[in-house]
Amino acid sequence: MNYAIKNVKIVTPFRIVEPGAIIISDKKISAMGKVMDVTIPDNIPVYDLPGLVLTPGFVDLLVHGGGGRGFADTEEDSIGIVSDFFFQHGTTGLLASLFSKKMELLKNDMNRIADYIEGNSNSNIWGIHMEGPFINPQIKGAHKIEYLWEPNVEAWTELNAASRGHIKLMTISPELKGNIDVIRAAASQGVVPSIGHTLAMYDDIEKAIDNGAAHVTHMFNAMRPFHHREAGIMVAALLRKELKVELIADGIHVHPIVMQLLYNIKGDGGIILVTDSIRAGGMPDGTYHFMDQQIIVKENRAFLPNGTLAGSTLTMERAVKTMVQQVGVPLTSAVRMASLNGAKVLGKEHQKGILAVGKDADLVLMNDQFEVEATICEGVLKYQRNAIFNK
Repeated sequence: MNYAIKNVKIVTPFRIVEPGAIIISDKKISAMGKVMDVTIPDNIPVYDLPGLVLTPGFVDLLVHGGGGRGFADTEEDSIGIVSDFFFQHGTTGLLASLFSKKMELLKNDMNRIADYIEGNSNSNIWGIHMEGPFINPQIKGAHKIEYLWEPNVEAWTELNAASRGHIKLMTISPELKGNIDVIRAAASQGVVPSIGHTLAMYDDIEKAIDNGAAHVTHMFNAMRPFHHREAGIMVAALLRKELKVELIADGIHVHPIVMQLLYNIKGDGGIILVTDSIRAGGMPDGTYHFMDQQIIVKENRAFLPNGTLAGSTLTMERAVKTMVQQVGVPLTSAVRMASLNGAKVLGKEHQKGILAVGKDADLVLMNDQFEVEATICEGVLKYQRNAIFNK
C-alpha cells in the first residue's frame, strides 16, 4: 500500500523537519522532506495531520510484559497480547525478556517465543533478552535465588539452542567464576553480553569488554554502588565508550538529576531507553505476579512486599516524555535514545530507528502531550487512537 502523511513535525531523530511530509511505498519510506519539497502522487491517499509529531518506531530491549500478560506466561495468546500492548505505545521493535528459571521451564519459554517470532513476519518482537540466569545472587533484585545457575558454557549452549538462535542480548555478572567463558561463548554466537545484577569491579569489566560485553542492563539498578575509592561497574559504564547503557526513564528507578548527569557524560549516543515493563504495565494499581512471586503496583511503582523494585509499568512514549520534561534533553536526543540506539545494538540501524528514504516505514505519531496517536510497522497501521487514518 502506498500513502502519504503531511504537515507533521518529523523527528529523524538527528534533526526536525517541519512542516514535513513522508511517502510510504509498501514497507519502505520512498520520499521525505519539507512539504514544499516532496511531490505527492495524485493517486495515493494523503493524510493531513497538523499538530502531530512523527518519529521512528521505538525500540525497547528490556520488556517482560504488559497489558496484563507476560512473555513467561504459558497461555497461547499471551505473546500476542503483549505485542499489541506495545504497538499501542509506539514500540515497533522489542526483545521479549525472560528471567531466571529452572532449565526445562526456561527452554519451554524459549521455544514458545521462537515459535511466535518465526510465525509472525510483521511483528514487533525481534528476539529474546535473557536476563540471567548467570547473575550474582548477592544482587539478584527480584530474581529467585534458587533459579540462578552456576556459570557454565555447556548450559549456556543448551539454552541458546532452545531459543533457535533468537537470544540477542543476555544479562550476566562478569565477576562470577566461569562467566567470562560464558560471555566469550555468547559473543562468538552473535549475542550481545550485557553487564547487570553485578558487583563487578573495574578490572572485571575490562575483561568482560575484551571478551565481547558491550552493554549495561538498567544502569544504576542492581549493581555495585558508586564509591570514590573502589572503581566498579558504575565508573566503568560511565567512562568506557565501548559500553552502551540502558536507562529506565520513569523517574522512579533513577532520579531525574542523576539521569541528567548520565546524559551529560554518555551523551545521546550512549544511552538506550528501556521500560523493563512487567505484565502490570498499563494495568490499575493492585497485586500481580512476576518472577514467580507477588508484586505490588502502586502509583506506577512495581515492587516486592519488602520494597525491592521489580520491573516497571513504563512505556516508551512516557520515557521520551520524562527525558524531555524532567531531564531537559532535546526532543531529538530523547527520540534517538528510544529508537536508533536500540536498533544499533542489534545491528539494525541501517533499516530501523531512523527516518530517511529506503528505511523501513516504522513510525510513531504523537500529539503534543506525548500520547501515541498511531503506530505503523513496515508500512502497516498497527494502532490508531482516534481513527485518524479513517477520516
